[in-house]
Amino acid sequence: MARILLALVVVLSVVGCQQPNFAARPKPVTAQSIALQQGDVSGLQRCDGSGDLQTVLLKEKSNDQVGYMENATEWEQWKTQGATEAYLAAYGRTPADCAALSAAGPGAPSGGLMAGLVVTFKDAAIAARTYRADSTLLGFGPKDITFIKLVGGSVMTGTDTGLGPQSVIGSGSAAGSTYYFAFWQNKVVDSFFIAYDLPPADAEGAARNVNHRMST
Repeated sequence: MARILLALVVVLSVVGCQQPNFAARPKPVTAQSIALQQGDVSGLQRCDGSGDLQTVLLKEKSNDQVGYMENATEWEQWKTQGATEAYLAAYGRTPADCAALSAAGPGAPSGGLMAGLVVTFKDAAIAARTYRADSTLLGFGPKDITFIKLVGGSVMTGTDTGLGPQSVIGSGSAAGSTYYFAFWQNKVVDSFFIAYDLPPADAEGAARNVNHRMST
C-alpha cells in the first residue's frame, strides 16, 4: 500500500509540473479578431476584398491607381499619428454586392452589404484624438454623416448610441436603398461600419458585436 501511495504521489507531482504546458493561452487581440466576423452576419458571404490594409491597398493598386494613391497616403498619415494596424472586413449577399467595394465594380450594392474597418492605435488617447479629428480612411469618414443628413436621415451621437461617448450612428434611405453607419472609438480601437440594404436590427447587432470585442 505504501508503495502504491508513493507511486501516486510521484504521478500527481509530474502532472502538476506539466499542467501549465497544457493551459490554454489567450489569443492575441488584433484588428482582424475585432473586425466583422461571419457569425455577426446572416445570409452574407465574405468578400474577397477583405483583408489587412496592406493587402487591400495592393489589390486596389492593380485596378484603381488614383484611389490607391489617396488611400495609401492617408494610411501613412494615420500610422504617423499612432495607428498600428487596420483590417477591412466586408460581407455581401452576392458576388455583385461584394464587387461594389471596388472602383471597377458595378456601382452600389443591390442585395445587401456590410463593411467594417477596424484600426488599432498605440494607446487610447491617440485613438480618441484620431476619432475626433474626423479623418478619412478607405472612404470612411465625415462624408457618410453628411450624406445621411442630406437624404433626411437620422444621426445620433454620444452615449445614446449605445457605443460609448465617442460615437455617431446614422440611418436613412435614398433611391430605394437603405443605409446605416456607425463610427466609434473604444479603448485603443476606432471602428467604422456601414451597411447597405440590410435590416436595421442586423446592422445594429453586428456593430454591437464588434464593440463587444473592442471592449474585451
